Amino acid sequence: MILLKSRFAARIGILDESRPRFRVWPFDCDINLHLTNARYFALCDLSRIYYMGQLGVLFKAIRRKWLPVVQAQEVSYFKPVNPFQRFEVVTRVSYWDDKYWYTEHKFITGNKLCAMLQVRGVFVHGRTVIPMGDVLALSGSDVKSPGKPESVERWQRLIEARK
Repeated sequence: MILLKSRFAARIGILDESRPRFRVWPFDCDINLHLTNARYFALCDLSRIYYMGQLGVLFKAIRRKWLPVVQAQEVSYFKPVNPFQRFEVVTRVSYWDDKYWYTEHKFITGNKLCAMLQVRGVFVHGRTVIPMGDVLALSGSDVKSPGKPESVERWQRLIEARK
């Protein structure tokens, strides 16, 4: 369904926010009767698909057999999202370099920030990493990456330290 919705969604620019809306269904809940931890990651996957559709990149990348692959992700939970509650996943790309893209996802109910996730990923064709410049060219835009946020810098150091 998200593929179809993304095909007809309003177009956005690379640095714009995407705001798909969702609802928590009973099968999305854990024993504590709120959105289960694993579901956040799945909803971020769907939100990135929607974002790429809004950019006009998704189906062009699929035709080339370029696939987005998550390389690292981290999450912070602040408030529960309860059964049947509506929420938005505000998705934006915060930074990219030649290889990786960095996406921020904020789970918002009303005006409350419930969770925030950072994702680092690459586009691949088989085992070949596609340069971000090639991916961004699919959008028809030549926007340069914003300056590297301190949060991304710290996260990169943490990822490298873990290796």
